[in-house]
Amino acid sequence: MDLERAIELFLNFKERELSPRTIKEYRSDLNQFLRVVGNKPVKDVKTADVMLFRTSMNCSPSLINRRISALNSFFNFLVDMEVIEKNPVKPSLRIKKVKQRVPEALTKEEVEKVLEVARRRGKRDYLMVKTILYCGLRISELLSITPSDIVQHKGRYVLRVIGKGNKERFIPLNSSLARELINYAENFEPRDRLFPLSYQGAKYIFNKIKEESSVNLHPHKLRHTFATFLVEKGVDIRVIQAFLGHASPNTSARYAKVRDEVMFKVIEEVFE
Repeated sequence: MDLERAIELFLNFKERELSPRTIKEYRSDLNQFLRVVGNKPVKDVKTADVMLFRTSMNCSPSLINRRISALNSFFNFLVDMEVIEKNPVKPSLRIKKVKQRVPEALTKEEVEKVLEVARRRGKRDYLMVKTILYCGLRISELLSITPSDIVQHKGRYVLRVIGKGNKERFIPLNSSLARELINYAENFEPRDRLFPLSYQGAKYIFNKIKEESSVNLHPHKLRHTFATFLVEKGVDIRVIQAFLGHASPNTSARYAKVRDEVMFKVIEEVFE
């Protein structure tokens, strides 16, 4: 089996469990490897080929690590499928220390500017911004929301979200956001996406809001802002993890269990 065919086999298999954006990144990384080493039989790919690919990259350490990780997943898959006997990717090919940037967050004044511009642009754009800001969503999570994901729990509304690894979580909705989403959702069928956009389409909208508000904005910055507001209010880290869908910092720990009442109280007090 040659590399090109093996890459398609891997991507077709992974489409069942990964987001479209992750599949797109895998395809980009693996096709770049294909261009560098050529379409040779996969059994002939050696560690030297991976080293050649590694030295050909002129990009950030984090992107290098992502591409090496993609190769590692690809060749592990081929080993599992018994296409090859061993993975040619060695751990030493990764950059061991990648400097982590402190996540940036918007100030309250910037949040007001962004929301005002989004409101002027229309209900859809306004609710896209507000839902990420008040729920701490990833952009992929936002774009997958349907009316049926707005559900009642103990007499109050929560948002059902499918995050990374197809993991489900429920985020309590601030009272005002719940009303706005429910009213907006009346124009959609239960299984329709509330924001039927591609990632690029959503990025375009956020770029327009950035231009019109003069605020350096991107969707993940709103997610950071949500988390920062919670930290500033002294919210327990386990509660923040539950909202964001993050694993515990302790790698051996399971997802933190947080009482419903605590999360509802947080969401109403932080976003009054």
